[in-house]
Amino acid sequence: MWETIRGYLTFTRKERAGVLFLLALVGVLFILPYFFRTPVGEPDPETYQQLKSEIGKFESRRLDAVASSNTHDRYNTAVESYKRTPVDPVTRKFSQMFYFDPNQLDGEGWKRLGITDQVASTIRHYIDKGGRFRKAEDLKKLYGLHLSDYDRLYPYVRIAPFQNAHAFPHIAPVGINSEPGFMRIIKNPVITDINRADSAAWVQLPGIGSKLASRIIHFRGTLGGFYRVEQVGETFGLPDSTFQKIKPFLRLNEANPVQIDLNSATVELLQAHPYIRWQIARAIVDYRTQHGNFHSVNELLQLAVIDSARLEKIRPYLCVKPR
Repeated sequence: MWETIRGYLTFTRKERAGVLFLLALVGVLFILPYFFRTPVGEPDPETYQQLKSEIGKFESRRLDAVASSNTHDRYNTAVESYKRTPVDPVTRKFSQMFYFDPNQLDGEGWKRLGITDQVASTIRHYIDKGGRFRKAEDLKKLYGLHLSDYDRLYPYVRIAPFQNAHAFPHIAPVGINSEPGFMRIIKNPVITDINRADSAAWVQLPGIGSKLASRIIHFRGTLGGFYRVEQVGETFGLPDSTFQKIKPFLRLNEANPVQIDLNSATVELLQAHPYIRWQIARAIVDYRTQHGNFHSVNELLQLAVIDSARLEKIRPYLCVKPR
């Protein structure tokens, strides 16, 4: 039996030579590719920098969109939370209810209704800037007006008709091919000052409804004012085709954006701006902590997250106040 097993484990001279030849051939085939590999060489610096720049721009746009969405959500949540805050019942004790037109009521009248001086001043400022209350429900949009105040005032609102040729769309009968009895609305666009226009002015423009008008005004407020007409086109939900239609009617009569002091702003204040996401806000504060106060806005170029293009975009909203 042992002889039989040993017969299977014994190789002849030719078989041993064949096995050695096969092993040598496998080794050669394994090593051969290393001698014929195509050299990769060094990457082209210009192409590499261009690719890196494009990746940075893409990431920046993505993070800006997320930050903008988060900013809108935080703003709306803060407003609703403030409006639902319980109010002091002592203030209501001295209120006097009467019918009123919010477009004509003076500051003393609002106080008689139990409205705080701050809210009354906000309302008068809104009216003085050309704002109008079209219906009683518009009171609900006022920042600082509690829901309890709105519920209390709503039954007493009496708004007089507002006669203004530019305030409402012109209504005309439909053409001969339209169904009888229907009316069509023809908007007469007027030149609009993008930093002063209220909702009534925005809705006069083609393709702009009340929702888009509110978004434009809200975006303008979170920015701190427009400094270029093209910024209107950045409004969330505003199609570029619509913006191109209204662009000929837009004017920037005065650009005076609200500015943020780089030497005193907190991370929360900075990141609330639509053009400054959390990453940039954190970098600004960290740089200030490590190197001291900024001496000029141009020092932001020392930050890896800010290039010259982004700096020019946010520069109008930043300043360095002297200490």
